[in-house]
Order: sequence, then C-alpha cells, then structure tokens
Amino acid sequence: MKRYYAISVAMFFIFQSFLHSAQAEGRPFRGSVKWSVLLCHFTDGGAIPHDVNYYRDMFLNQGTGGLSDYWDDISYGGVNLSGSEVRGWFNMNITLAQGQALDRWGRVDACVNAAKNASAGAYQVPTGNRVAVITFPSIDMFGWNGGAFLPHDIDVGGMAHEVGHGISLNHSFSDDPNYRNADWAAIGEYDDPWDVMSWGNAFRVPTTNFGDGPVGLNVYHLDRMGWLPRSRIFTFGSDSVASRTMSLAALNHPETPGYLLIRIPFDPSDLNRYYTIEFRKKSHWDGGIPNDIVMIHEIKKREDGTYYSFLLRERTSQRNPVQSVNANGITISINGINAVTNQATVTITSQITDRCLQGYVWREANSSDHVCVTGAVRTDTRNENMLADSRRSPTGGPYGPDTCKQGFVWREAFSGDHVCVPSESRSRAQLDNAAAAERINPARHVYGPNTCKQGYVWREADERDWVCVTPQVREQTYQDNQQADARRSSTGGPYGPDTCIQGFVWREAFPGDHVCVVGATRTQAQQDNAQANARLAYQ
Repeated sequence: MKRYYAISVAMFFIFQSFLHSAQAEGRPFRGSVKWSVLLCHFTDGGAIPHDVNYYRDMFLNQGTGGLSDYWDDISYGGVNLSGSEVRGWFNMNITLAQGQALDRWGRVDACVNAAKNASAGAYQVPTGNRVAVITFPSIDMFGWNGGAFLPHDIDVGGMAHEVGHGISLNHSFSDDPNYRNADWAAIGEYDDPWDVMSWGNAFRVPTTNFGDGPVGLNVYHLDRMGWLPRSRIFTFGSDSVASRTMSLAALNHPETPGYLLIRIPFDPSDLNRYYTIEFRKKSHWDGGIPNDIVMIHEIKKREDGTYYSFLLRERTSQRNPVQSVNANGITISINGINAVTNQATVTITSQITDRCLQGYVWREANSSDHVCVTGAVRTDTRNENMLADSRRSPTGGPYGPDTCKQGFVWREAFSGDHVCVPSESRSRAQLDNAAAAERINPARHVYGPNTCKQGYVWREADERDWVCVTPQVREQTYQDNQQADARRSSTGGPYGPDTCIQGFVWREAFPGDHVCVVGATRTQAQQDNAQANARLAYQ
C-alpha cells in the first residue's frame, strides 16, 4: 500500500471540519448523492493513461462493476450516484513538484480552479455537489465529509473507502490494544478487515476492470447511514425478554428471512454504547473474506465524542473475531451457520432488562427488591431496615410480633414487608412501585445512531425513513399513508397508476414516494429532509 493511500483519523477530522466545498448534506442518506469528479493533470506528467470514459465507468455508470454498482448493492438501493458528473482532463498549469509543495487543500483548489478557468470545457462545481479530485500523476489520497482526493491509478476499493468518507463514514476499529496500522494511526484503527472503512487492512475481491474491489460495510455503518429497514433491526431487551435464540440473515443476502442487525445495549449510563451482531456471507463484494462468519462489534465513543465500531477479537496469535461474549451482564453464543439458507443463529442473555434507567438504583428493601428509586430513597430504605426492630411493639399487639409502635405503619414495599416506617415512607413506596415499570430496562430507550433530538420523532413514511420530524408531522405522515389509495386516480393518468387526483401531488419524502398529499405537505417533506442531520441526537 502506497503511503498516500491512507489518512490518519486526526487529519480526517481536520478535513471534516473544513467542509471545504459546498456544505455537505448529513446522514441519513437516501436517493441521489451528487458528485463532481474532476480529472486534473500536472504539466510534466506525460501521457495520461485513462480517458474520461474510464472514470465514468469506474465511478458513475451502472453495470460496469464499479463504484455506482457497489453503493447501490451495499445500501440496498438506498443511495445512487445519479446526477453526478465526471469532467476533465484539466491542466492545472503547475508541475508535479509544485503540486507536491502544496498542502492538501491547495491541491484540491488547484484542480477545482483549473476546471473553473479552463479555456475550453470550463466547469463550475454546482452548489451542493461533493467533489472528487483525481490527479495524474498521483500525489495523494484522502477523504473528508464532502469530498475525496484520489490518485489516477486508484482501484475501486480505495475509491469506495475515500468516497465513504465523502458521505460521512468513519474509520472502523478493533478492540485489540496491540494493533497499530501505522505510526500516525490510532490503536485498533483499520483493524476490521470485513469493512471497507478499514481499507488499508481490508479483504478485497478482484474486479474485471478496476483492480481490487471493496469489501462490504459492517452493520453499524449500514445502520448509521439509515440503510437498514426498521423491521430488520432488533434491540435486544427492548421487549423485556432477557434470553432468547435468534436468527440472522447475511447482510449481503437481504432476501433471506431474519434480522440483519441485533443491537445489544448494556450500559445504562450511555444508551449509545452497545454490542452489534452481524452475519457475513462469502459472496459478491464479500467474496474475498476467508469464510462465512458471524461477528460481534462494540459501539463506543472515542475521545473526539464520536461513536465508532470496534470489532471484538480473540487475544490469540490468530486474532480471530470472537465467537462468544460474557461481559457487562451480557452473554452471546454463536450457535451455527447454515450456508444453504444464508442464516445464522445466536443465543443471547442480558441483565439490562432488570437494570434501572440512569439516575435510579434498586431500592433493595429486601434482597430481591429491584424497584428503581432515587439514591436518597435507597439510603432511607436501608436505614429503615436497620431501625426495624426498634420500631416494633415489644409486647406485640393486634398484628402479632410485627405490630408497629404508635406513629409507625408497615412499609409494604412488597408483599409481606412489615418494616415499620412513618406513614409518608409507605406512601412513597406505593408511588415508587407504581412508577417501577417506567424506571427499569434502559433497552427500551435505545434507538441507535439515528436517534432524534428531544422533541423529534422518526417520520416513518416507510420502513427506511429515519428522518426526524415533529410528532405532528409523523401523525400527518401516517394519515397520508392511510389515504394513499383514495387519492390516486382510479383511471390512471399521465403518471400511470400513481397519478394523483386533482388537488394532490406526490409527497416525495424519498425517491419513489408516490403517496399523494397536498402541496404544503410535499414542501414540508422537503424542508424536513434538509434538516435531517441537524435533528440527530449525536453524530
């Protein structure tokens, strides 16, 4: 791997913060992602080895085995590169040595300006387009949220990695404290070979025309980008069931029944920290992986405040992905893989269903009392237990030896709880018992990387609509979906069977959304889509 084929995490975030070209749209991504691919050459580079059509096939055109096919497959048709353009070759009017003397943004600018000021075929990058610069000869390779800088001899795998950065994908990691890909890389960085965002250390599959092809994305990246259907994701414990055996479908065989992602929360203090389980089949873009495999990742926050995926590895010389977990109150066992049905089964148990939400603790009025209360109430409860003998009548009474002294009553935090307490303590125990269901099981509040900020909810126009909107808009969306058939013309029309009756238009909340709504609702959908990234709870 050439040195310019990688970029450190630290430098990547510098580039992300620049948003050098037009402001990059945020995730979740759906539909057309428009790129301006600029081919630029130095004055002393010699004969250019590939013409513009080569890169159109590699980047833009479908059916060529290139990048467009990759993103269509990996996103399950969620994104495409339609509306993108490949232009060049443009003469930057500087030598290779002069280009090497520029900093990275100077190199980007040199190509963008060469395209804009070309004497023939001048091209101005449209507002909102992402920018990919390809130079001949090659001098650098990096990506940022909004663009990529690529060598002329790049393979489609490396292109997918840097273009992945261009649509906000981050590097992937392992939990191996002894792995370091390069002196500028973080510990564990690039150590998930089953993920294209570890491209410097990733499995690859040969392509017919464009060198090494990219492996797929791990399931956390697919989830973060909003490409998984809601019904194919299961958050373990969210239904309060603490143990079960489940089926997974291979990520690259979505036609197979089963979950594509099992998310397993375990940290009540951080609902965005959890394990993920995924199944990968050795086929198509994953044809270069060694074998069919189920993998477990931990999702956790790094020092920069962003959440990343960490492949869990064995601490052996082989460093294989772990096939079981027994940690953090979680046990995971991979039972087996069925290569014929493209399914795998796993058994999971979790203590999360019996843990309190952050800010609460078990009351522990007795050893099995797991009603969640404030810390102050637990302290009071312990003190009450210590004072129990002193508050009972020494001579007994109408309730036998548990008769309380005057001024005290049974606490009744649970059946048979005859600890004597002031009446206000019994009232508090009753209130805490009534609120118990709302204070327990943090898994009920785990929503994954597309969690909305407070005040917003998912629109749910369909199974893959993760755009955050107000509750009123979601209710309107539901009502519009219910009225869909009634608002289409029964006789068809200029737009076929999806032609709306007079007074209605397609909502177009996502490509192909032909639910008929009033014009104001379509405008609302466009505005909500534009605000999608800003309404996410975290990046």
